[in-house]
Amino acid sequence: MSSPESTVVAISRFSVSATVACDLEARFVGRPRLADRHAGFLSCEILKTGRNPVTFVLITRWKNRGMLKAYLQSDDFKSVHAGTDETGADFRVYELVAT
Repeated sequence: MSSPESTVVAISRFSVSATVACDLEARFVGRPRLADRHAGFLSCEILKTGRNPVTFVLITRWKNRGMLKAYLQSDDFKSVHAGTDETGADFRVYELVAT
């Protein structure tokens, strides 16, 4: 019973070596929060587990799929992801069914 106005959750999961993880975690803590300023952005969580490799899970929530799509096509998204190696990252979008 989803609709174009359903809340969506975007989840990106990837693993890196322990040496890369320290720098990456610092980047996440100091992230510029560009997504946060986009229409429809609701929240962001960044999780990690493991020691070597370290797996990160990024979870963002958006008011609807169209607003997430607009962010994914924005210059802010391109800027944040420029120069990053995202090979092997698993990215999926889910519709919120219940809370």
